[in-house]
Amino acid sequence: MSSAALKIVPAGLKRKLKRIPFIVGVRLTLRGLAHTGFRYRCNCCGWKLRAFVESGQFFGASKNGYCPRCDAKARHRRLWLFLNKRGLLSGSRLRLLHVGPWPKIASLLSGLDNVDYVGVDIQWMPGVTTLADIRSLPFDDASFDALICVHVLEHVVDDRRALSEFRRILKPGAWAVISVPMRLDQPTLEDPTVTDPKDRKRVFGEEGHVRLYGNDLDRRLEASGFAARFHPGNEVEPRLAGFHGLRDTDHMFFCTRRASPA
Repeated sequence: MSSAALKIVPAGLKRKLKRIPFIVGVRLTLRGLAHTGFRYRCNCCGWKLRAFVESGQFFGASKNGYCPRCDAKARHRRLWLFLNKRGLLSGSRLRLLHVGPWPKIASLLSGLDNVDYVGVDIQWMPGVTTLADIRSLPFDDASFDALICVHVLEHVVDDRRALSEFRRILKPGAWAVISVPMRLDQPTLEDPTVTDPKDRKRVFGEEGHVRLYGNDLDRRLEASGFAARFHPGNEVEPRLAGFHGLRDTDHMFFCTRRASPA
């Protein structure tokens, strides 16, 4: 369904239509075909394209937005490149927890023969297998080999409790890839008195965010029982980053669960 057609559809019905797999599939196929080219390549779906699109667009001219074919964002392409370049998903069998799944990444992960995939969120959506609050996960201690959490913790009021739960359900030595919106020139900004969505957008960047992480996030991860290594967005070779439409602001932490808390 095109953007022009969606404009005449009531907002409530529009949201429902966007969740129907058939409608979603048709829209992505048509949008992908409309952007076929050779300038870029989405490394999540392999589609060769002339441009990416911004949120809600059917036609776009972005250099690092959503993939028009599979809807992966720049941060998801960065994640998939990171995981594969380091061979984190190859080899032995993994039980992996995906926090706040994005449909394309969930599809890629759950399709791997050696990965026992579990997707968790507070609402049902593609890729979610378990409904749960990440501050109180319904899983046994030391029951996962790996965890992926991309752009979720900035929405969680008690993120330290969530990190404690991550550590609890991971086996000693298990790994986690954690990514959040962050600034590198200042420490984390938090203010529990900022609760109005408009104020949160002004202070933290988005209406649903409860903090803006800063250059002290590694210490927060370490204090939660992880050995954390920072991987800046600009570590990807510029030519490759441009070809896949990556952003140098999409930073990641590769964390290993310590046997004992910090």
